[in-house]
Amino acid sequence: MPESPKFLITKGRTADASSALQFLRPGCNIANELQEMIASSGISNSGVEPVAGATSEAGFAPDRASELKGTVEDKFDSGSFHSVSETNICSVGLADIIKGRTPDVIWHMLFCTLFLMGFQQWTGAKGIVFYSTEIIIKVLGLSPSQIRHTPNSAQWVTIGLAGTGILAVLTSMCLIDRLGRRRLLLVSTGGLAAACFAIVIGRVCHVSALAVVSMFAFKIAYGLGMAPIPWLTASEMLPYYALGTMSGIACALNWSMIFLIGLLFPVLARVLQNYLFLPFAILNLVGFTVVLLFVPETKGRHISDILFHHGRRVHIVFSPTAWMRQQRPAGYPTTTTVTSNIA
Repeated sequence: MPESPKFLITKGRTADASSALQFLRPGCNIANELQEMIASSGISNSGVEPVAGATSEAGFAPDRASELKGTVEDKFDSGSFHSVSETNICSVGLADIIKGRTPDVIWHMLFCTLFLMGFQQWTGAKGIVFYSTEIIIKVLGLSPSQIRHTPNSAQWVTIGLAGTGILAVLTSMCLIDRLGRRRLLLVSTGGLAAACFAIVIGRVCHVSALAVVSMFAFKIAYGLGMAPIPWLTASEMLPYYALGTMSGIACALNWSMIFLIGLLFPVLARVLQNYLFLPFAILNLVGFTVVLLFVPETKGRHISDILFHHGRRVHIVFSPTAWMRQQRPAGYPTTTTVTSNIA
């Protein structure tokens, strides 16, 4: 397996990058994709030679390749887009990122990455993982004699919850490139909020079946989006030179939140009792709002495209008009089409 083409280009080894890319795209014309990578790195492609075996017919090209190439080259010409090679930086440290000494403005991508990695643990998922058996014993109202019998019904439900979470993550793997990361995150956080409210209702009203079913719904919603997708955000949103530093910080933040939740969850359980999942329901609604307003879609998008559109301070990415346009079925007449038909 060869080195990453992007890595080779940043090192100035464009010929090796061409060979590596052709290895990854056997029988396909790699010209457009290679030109895009070279343009986004700012390295001259004068030394790149055609690779033997490359076909003349386009067999692979990333989404919006031609459009992206033009926008990236325009930004290079205007001086508003600085590349790693131009600043002679291969990687940046935490101090450089905090002080804004990076080739690109990456504040928005940093916010999205750190928010998703930190918020993942505030969905309430780890509370269910750590204390599911204890919670289910209270929900089902098991007697001491029933608890002493192993495996008891609470333990069987816990095993079922674990299996459900695995199946949900596997399902997410099949859906993530069809529905997109952003849409799955919205489904996940919305479903988590609804499931938390349902758990509270089931416990307050002593409807054990509703509470248990809602816990399964919680695991499904979590596995579809908030479980796997936050771990993708750093590699899909951050440029190469900041990826190593910020991936480490994001992971440290995630594990710090796990530690904090592990300490707080028993205290919350004693204080809130049947209303234990109410704060998590509210937090998941907050998460839904943040994803809706700030987190961009990264499916099928090159990092240069992400930097071009979101390489600035934290900003709102949600557009009601664009969202309504995406919900229209194929062939739905636009305003221009309707006007022309009337005329």
